[in-house]
Amino acid sequence: MKLTLARPEHAKRISHFYASVHDQSFPHQELFSPETLATLLRQQELAIVIAVHERSILGCGLAFVTHWNEALEIGAISVAPEAPGGDVSRALFEALRRLGMKSYGVVYFRATGKKGFQRGRKVGASCWGYRPLPGSSSAGDAELIMGFPHPKGHKQRAEPPHNTITSSPFAARIIASIDDSQHGIPYPKSYPVGCPQGTGAPVISGRIWPTYHSRGNFINIENAAGAYPVEIIKEFQKKVQKKGVTDIRLTLPVNQEEAYFELMGYGFRPVAYLPGWFLRGAHRFDCIQMVSGGPTIPRQPQGFTERAVARIDEELNVQ
Repeated sequence: MKLTLARPEHAKRISHFYASVHDQSFPHQELFSPETLATLLRQQELAIVIAVHERSILGCGLAFVTHWNEALEIGAISVAPEAPGGDVSRALFEALRRLGMKSYGVVYFRATGKKGFQRGRKVGASCWGYRPLPGSSSAGDAELIMGFPHPKGHKQRAEPPHNTITSSPFAARIIASIDDSQHGIPYPKSYPVGCPQGTGAPVISGRIWPTYHSRGNFINIENAAGAYPVEIIKEFQKKVQKKGVTDIRLTLPVNQEEAYFELMGYGFRPVAYLPGWFLRGAHRFDCIQMVSGGPTIPRQPQGFTERAVARIDEELNVQ
């Protein structure tokens, strides 16, 4: 079995493979089109590792690239029915993990349920939090964010400040597992942080909307303009809630302790601690991800995911 990183000229064969092993329920229908797939590979919006034996594709490992913070999210592993599934799946996953470590720096995947969590732990991943399913009121529908320790490299992780956020049991455990960080690097003064693209418009007060992405029934705030970001976020939150959007998400560098507590007062809750998530220059900075309008944590959680979400909430939620 040979593993190859896909190039645009491989698109036709890969697209045919995906169409042969998946039906219309597959969430990435764009992979069924050779033209679309070739464009995505050319623009490096995604990465695919191909497992080949005697010119036959045994499987493909899919990953999504975010360029603004040089991160790789490992996605679906697809294996042909006739292939030795376990061996091919493990080889593809490990190839994507190594690609992410070598070429990017932040490598993670989203686990659904106990089996995905346990598989991640077996290959060295740790839980960084959870991602509420947009539009769902059930904590059991959340996905667990499983990340890998950051390798040493030219984009070194800055040591996070010691404050209430980083002292939470959940964050402290993640910080302790990453022993390579550079001391004395100042953390960003602006927040939230994210992809520097999106939409924006003036608000009635004369300020500027935060930069944001609207994807279906949730909004991800990427940047808050002006001298008082929390005030703008609060005003923006009220505006979109009147339009029926209750799920609002944002990411703060962990030095923004005051903003963290103010946003908690407006209904935001922490859902993940992301080590080295924000890239600025040659350094990475730890971030806390927060959600307003997420699912209610049940008092008596049932099932593996609900219990995991409840524990993360208890250990990460500092007031």
